[in-house]
Amino acid sequence: MSQQPPIPDMHIIPLQAAPEGVVLLRETDHVLRRFGELALQTLPAGSQGAYSLRAEADRVLFVIDGGVDARLLDLRPQSPSHGVHTSIQLQASAQALLVPFGVACSLAAPAAARVLWLSTHSQPHAADRDATPDELVQFAAG
Repeated sequence: MSQQPPIPDMHIIPLQAAPEGVVLLRETDHVLRRFGELALQTLPAGSQGAYSLRAEADRVLFVIDGGVDARLLDLRPQSPSHGVHTSIQLQASAQALLVPFGVACSLAAPAAARVLWLSTHSQPHAADRDATPDELVQFAAG
């Protein structure tokens, strides 16, 4: 990526097609040290999820069917990008997105889509939550 992303530790990872399919991650990507959970999520056409964050789990998002608009809101008080709201459109097998812990993410799907979530921890943390209405008004309006 040639341009600094709005949330510095957010990463967009280009995916490469091979004759046998698409490689999602390799050990040389150095994205996560360990994996705790892999989850499949089906999004109906026209859906938009809540801005949810994992307090201690980094997550990698892979779109496997369709496309999504991933909306990110940095809610980490000590982060240099605290309060930054950004979005990126992701298409199946084209890119992956690292969502750092403490950054809320909402997925919108204009058409039906399926995504894979890979996260460092499978167990919920007491501080896992959705963004509050006040945070959304303050940071994500527009």
